[in-house]
Amino acid sequence: MHQWLWDLFPGGKERQFLYRREELQGAFRFFVLSQEQPAASAIFDVQTRPFAPTLSAGQTLRFNLRANPTICKNGKRHDLLMEAKRQRKTQGDSQDIWSYQQQAALTWLARQGEQNGFTLRETSVDAYRQQQIRREKSRQMIQFSSVDYTGVLVLNDPVLFLQRLAQGYGKSRAFGCGMMMIKPGDDA
Repeated sequence: MHQWLWDLFPGGKERQFLYRREELQGAFRFFVLSQEQPAASAIFDVQTRPFAPTLSAGQTLRFNLRANPTICKNGKRHDLLMEAKRQRKTQGDSQDIWSYQQQAALTWLARQGEQNGFTLRETSVDAYRQQQIRREKSRQMIQFSSVDYTGVLVLNDPVLFLQRLAQGYGKSRAFGCGMMMIKPGDDA
């Protein structure tokens, strides 16, 4: 699937886009963020819109994000929520693990905000999924997890925020994670 999207941007040696796959009434819809215009496609009905928001400090935005939050331990990347579960069990407390995992996910996103020009006003963790994708050429299985967040954020540094928005949040961006979708908040 990612290769089909990659084909919309021929000539690029590196991934120059973020995407998000949504299922709607049994069909898939893809949202793509790129600096480049996509090529015509026989597979997709491509519709484009310019993305050049005018943002200001103090402005609120509603957001939707599917991310792959990870933690680095001993030089290796680990699934943040599975690590939170492991820590909770190590402490001898297997009660309410999901709440502990949600808090770890929210803390990760708050840290992303501190580093990238926004503060969370209200946020929820809507889903946590562990996924497997088989690479066609090598037949190797790739495993990753994704967390779906929704909420409201307040902009502190719009320039920094837009830079990170274009790069994506977290890992596994090649698999549809990292694209934060935004729209004006209540103060707009």
